[in-house]
Amino acid sequence: MAERKPIESWLTDMDGVLIHEGTPIRGADAFLKRLRDSGKPFLVLTNNSIYTPHDLHARLSRMGLEVPVENIWTSALATAQFLDDQRPGGSAYVIGEAGLTTALHDIGYVLSDAEPDYVVFG
Repeated sequence: MAERKPIESWLTDMDGVLIHEGTPIRGADAFLKRLRDSGKPFLVLTNNSIYTPHDLHARLSRMGLEVPVENIWTSALATAQFLDDQRPGGSAYVIGEAGLTTALHDIGYVLSDAEPDYVVFG
């Protein structure tokens, strides 16, 4: 039987786990405090590509949930990383909000409707 390794980092979903319809789920603040106090790395994940991590940090803070910007990972960031892995410095025609366009700009992608390398729907 293989030896089980201890969990070295934590992942949690934001929508439906920490918040529901703009309201923190009971105990979410205590859970996040325990994660921060543990010193272990963690990410709060969301499949919502509309907002940037900075936007989500501000939104969560207004609800009393403290999550550092660098601990928020969105589907837009995952998409940008995937495209950068496939074709660094490429171009994309994007149908989406600021979260997606910002993530692509941040990796050096050019947003264009003239012969883009990719079409991205957010």
